[in-house]
Amino acid sequence: MKYYKYLSLATLLLLAVNIAYSQYVEVPDDADQINNKIDLNGSWYFNPALKNVDATSVKTAKNWSEIQVPGEWLMQGFKVEAGKQAGYFREFKVPADWKDYAVYLRCDAVFSKVEVAINGKHTGSHTGPMVAFEKDVTDLINAGKTNRIAMGIVAETLADTLMSGTQYAAHQLGGILRKIYLVAVPKVHLRDLWIKTEFDAEYNNARLLVSGELVNKSKLASASVSAQLIDPDGNTVTLDNSQNNYNINEKSSSQIELIFPVGSPAKWDAEHPNLYQLKLIVSSDAGSEQIVKNVGFRQIEVIGNQLFVNGCPVKLKGVNRHEVHPLRGRSLTDELWKQDAKLFKAGNVNYIRTSHYPPSEEFIEWCDKIGLYVELENPIAWIGHGANSHWQTHDPHAPALYAYLESISKSNIEFFRNHPSIIIWSMANESAWGPNWAKLADFFAKKDPTRPATFHDQAYGGFNNYGSTKMPVANIHYPGPAGPGVAENFERPLLFGEYAHLNTYNRSEIVTDPGVRDSWGRGFKNMFEDMYKSRGCLGGAIWSGIDDVFFLPDGRSVGYGEWGPIDGWRREKPEYFHMKKSYSPVKIHNRVVAVPSVGKGIELQVENRFDFTNLSECAITWKLDAESGMLNMNLAPHNFGILTVQPKTKELNGKLLEVKFVSPQGVEVETCVIEIGDVKRDDIPFAELNGDKLDAIEQGEMLMIKGNGFSWAFNLNTGKLDNAQVGEKYVLKGGAELMLLSLKTGECLTEHSLQIPFHNETCSNWNMKKATWSMKNDTVEVVVAGSYTEAEGELVYRFSKDAALDISYQMTANSDINPRQWGLVFSAAENMNRLEWYRKGLWSYYPENHIGRTHGKTVSFGDKAFRVDSFGKAPSDDWCYDANELGTNDFRATRENIYWASLSDNQNKGLVVVSDGSQAFRAFMEVGKVNFLVAGFSTGGGDMFFSSHLQKFRRPLKDGDKFGDEVKIKLVNDRNK
Repeated sequence: MKYYKYLSLATLLLLAVNIAYSQYVEVPDDADQINNKIDLNGSWYFNPALKNVDATSVKTAKNWSEIQVPGEWLMQGFKVEAGKQAGYFREFKVPADWKDYAVYLRCDAVFSKVEVAINGKHTGSHTGPMVAFEKDVTDLINAGKTNRIAMGIVAETLADTLMSGTQYAAHQLGGILRKIYLVAVPKVHLRDLWIKTEFDAEYNNARLLVSGELVNKSKLASASVSAQLIDPDGNTVTLDNSQNNYNINEKSSSQIELIFPVGSPAKWDAEHPNLYQLKLIVSSDAGSEQIVKNVGFRQIEVIGNQLFVNGCPVKLKGVNRHEVHPLRGRSLTDELWKQDAKLFKAGNVNYIRTSHYPPSEEFIEWCDKIGLYVELENPIAWIGHGANSHWQTHDPHAPALYAYLESISKSNIEFFRNHPSIIIWSMANESAWGPNWAKLADFFAKKDPTRPATFHDQAYGGFNNYGSTKMPVANIHYPGPAGPGVAENFERPLLFGEYAHLNTYNRSEIVTDPGVRDSWGRGFKNMFEDMYKSRGCLGGAIWSGIDDVFFLPDGRSVGYGEWGPIDGWRREKPEYFHMKKSYSPVKIHNRVVAVPSVGKGIELQVENRFDFTNLSECAITWKLDAESGMLNMNLAPHNFGILTVQPKTKELNGKLLEVKFVSPQGVEVETCVIEIGDVKRDDIPFAELNGDKLDAIEQGEMLMIKGNGFSWAFNLNTGKLDNAQVGEKYVLKGGAELMLLSLKTGECLTEHSLQIPFHNETCSNWNMKKATWSMKNDTVEVVVAGSYTEAEGELVYRFSKDAALDISYQMTANSDINPRQWGLVFSAAENMNRLEWYRKGLWSYYPENHIGRTHGKTVSFGDKAFRVDSFGKAPSDDWCYDANELGTNDFRATRENIYWASLSDNQNKGLVVVSDGSQAFRAFMEVGKVNFLVAGFSTGGGDMFFSSHLQKFRRPLKDGDKFGDEVKIKLVNDRNK
């Protein structure tokens, strides 16, 4: 960007010319039984400073370095000066039988301007980041011989600036990023294929419309095109007029139009991704080619303020998705594309916004196969937006810009339009509406009337709202909790193109307490519930889908941050499960049920939120202790019903019933655990210490309190607990310290440092004013008054003969603060690193590796712990085992709404914090000890993008406000068998 920053926008006219040719040749599955593709992926030679692409020879190129294609050059350790041209070179052999065929070079993504030469002869150039291109190289290929290809790719072009690509990735994007190959086709072949489907008024019968262009690079006068349609079960569908002959009369190209009525086809939607196969055979005396395309019968319409698929309004439950990997950058692999699609599908996502550029066609093919709606976005971002400084000195509405915008759009439409999963086109990300965009909207409407387009500015409000009212689908980013209400009666479908931004910029909070990721679920659940019930809200895409962090070869870690429900290594983070549960198409609206009367089953209220699936299509199973079974339920989409479970078990009080729903595609879409009757919450799995009496005596500054098998030592000079012992083992080593932790966020930066300071300080400058003690009815009471800089007040410690300690405190804030957590912090012995808990969760069921699970066990580090400061090293286990010096993610995360939480050593001696479900517990390691916070108040993180969703959970304190709580700790010895 540095090099092109000062260029006039008039140069965009040249860019547009370079990409104007975008009618893609169809790649046949078979062409006269020859091997018709040459894969050019693999090892190439690379030169970071190339002068003349046409002059590249074998001799000079072999002195270059090796580089892997596809791949970013920077992620492989190469640097290219901004505005300069890097060189790629390799040799390849061409079969002798290609001499009578037309040959095309296809590359799915070069970033971002390229010159191509074959055998030393220039084939042309292309500009367009993440946009596929092809070149006719028929006359340059030497069949039966070794050939050479050279590519000159310019770093940080103006096209890069218009996409904000290098800026967004926080490192220089450049190179051959996706697959590259040669394809041989007969001299008469098909290009510009467009397959459309249309339904009748009842959405029952359909028409299959096929258009394209027969290219004639011969002197032949005739050709034929035959069609065959195969249904999802492998049966051939009879097509009228399936054989068509064409008089091409030596013309360079001829249009074809085929229309086939299809009776009652199986429809394609995200819940039933039924794919037909259309086989087209183009034959002439030049040879034949067979083209096979997947076809989904579906129709997209915008009516009023809803978007309909096959006549049914849909709710989009989505994520934004970048092409990203920590070590590969924005150049991915087949396995990663497949993995992404399946992970999102398993997370109950039904919609992907391809931010902020088109993805690979392999990813879109997976969306077709498994059922994911796609909004495909142009590689254009922040035009006229303050995030891109280019527009401080250039006019975002310059007429010269339009030709480039249209050319990019034309290429994307023609490359991707045959995919049923794509239901919306996006013209640009977060740009300033103006005449160019109004003109481009008309282009989209004419170029593809089968899908609506959208534009990502703000449909209402002041920021970046420039009036894109002519778009069929309206858009807004980060509408906040009020957004669904606005959308309810909006005049168009309102899409929340980015919403519910994950915790990212509150990095100090995140590295200290991963529990802020778990608490994100509270705000998100409420937001999506409101979105689901808002008629005019089309849905939205969470920002974002995958962490945007890159480990560069020079040792830097860059990127906007860890904002995905899955990380860059494709591991599920806590937010993934909250997304899955909130997006679930099945809801059981019972968490607790009464014990049913004799002979009556357990009745559950079930809601079907599928758009197309009757619950009779789902596999429904239940489990209660050792008993299990299967259920059937006939419940149409968007309806409520009663599901009855009739276990044989007679004693149901206190039992837990698990019910699971699996979709027709084999996705576990919902699992719930329902409490029956009175479920005990205070079954602490340790032997409690009890005694007949309690002794207390002052020994110097210490008050020694002893019972049967335990003791406490309280320092009367400091007003603090010194230690506690179970038998001869030290359990506690200090407490209590007041913590009054503020909410904290940071700037929207791309320097993703691994050296982030913790945000974990207790209150400062304790000044004890007095400490008195007394003994009443086998209870020792110590009253302490004192002050910190941040607050002052009184703490009352009560020691009981059953080894329990109750601490009540009442404090007064000394200044205004919007706290994230406040409570008391204690220090346990270093070997007290086994944590266990039972709590009330946001959901009744959690996976075993989720930090928010209702009942769990973990240790501070353990054999699976992975230190996150291991730069660029791929972790080998679940995200919950990632660790810093405070412990693993699982260990140091806040557990809210606890009934109890315990810390113990390997002999099961320790302590239990007992609560009523209103407090939070957080453990964290420190040199020589294990600290733990018992919080009377805990809320989610302070990230600036998500905070509005948590405002209802905040409790700001003003100077002079009082706050307090009661903490109960019990010493325990051994574990119940």
